[in-house]
Amino acid sequence: MLPAVHGADERVVFVSDVHLRYGDVAYLRQFTDFLDGVGADGAAAVYIHGDLFDFYVGPRQGARPFYGPLFTGLRALVDAGIPVGIIHGNRDFLMGKRFADAGCDLLALEVALDLGGLRVHLSHGDQFCIHDRSYLFWARGVLRAAPLRFLVRNLPISVATWLARRYRKVSAKKLAKRGAATTSRLATILDGVRQLLERDPYDALVCGHIHDLAETDITAGPTKSVLYTTGAWEQCPNYIEWADGSLRVRKLRPQAAVSG
Repeated sequence: MLPAVHGADERVVFVSDVHLRYGDVAYLRQFTDFLDGVGADGAAAVYIHGDLFDFYVGPRQGARPFYGPLFTGLRALVDAGIPVGIIHGNRDFLMGKRFADAGCDLLALEVALDLGGLRVHLSHGDQFCIHDRSYLFWARGVLRAAPLRFLVRNLPISVATWLARRYRKVSAKKLAKRGAATTSRLATILDGVRQLLERDPYDALVCGHIHDLAETDITAGPTKSVLYTTGAWEQCPNYIEWADGSLRVRKLRPQAAVSG
């Protein structure tokens, strides 16, 4: 089980927005190599906080042989005594049984952690997009409602995959129209982050979703905090690390980069 408290002398890894693409063997291998490295370095825990997949339509997708190395890598970490926590993202909110079978802990959408005495909020981050009402309605409302989740799980896998790809294309066009493909989306979540801090002060926040690897100071009333955001792996493989008593954004070695 994942502990809620990690000491200053422990190493904890946070990764999101990997966007695994079905059939891209080299890209999958890059991520499983990353998991192997985390295990070799003796991490205390790993948190995958959303959008591990480009899209995920349920356990039938996860059962495809292509994903075998992923679940083998996750199980290897757990068997080595390194717990793995899973938080759903907007692209893979149907993750469930396959990850539980691999020994992962399926977590709430928002998690409070104690890292060496620092109070840290962890999430995927899309809930902070408070000004994008259409996104909140469709992506966090309609698509995650029980009837639609049931429907997607029970559609033929080919149909569910086709629908997911169509939705991803619509979403990509929306981002391109707003210019989000080439500019930082950090500003789209700052008001939502401040709202959270005004209700419940945290020393730091870790999230993804906006595809911007950054460390950002943020103030909300009397609360001063630091926001750590992960980037998209297809742009540059990255993660956030708790080590030696501090949080840091990290990039993988240049030779590990994959073109998007």
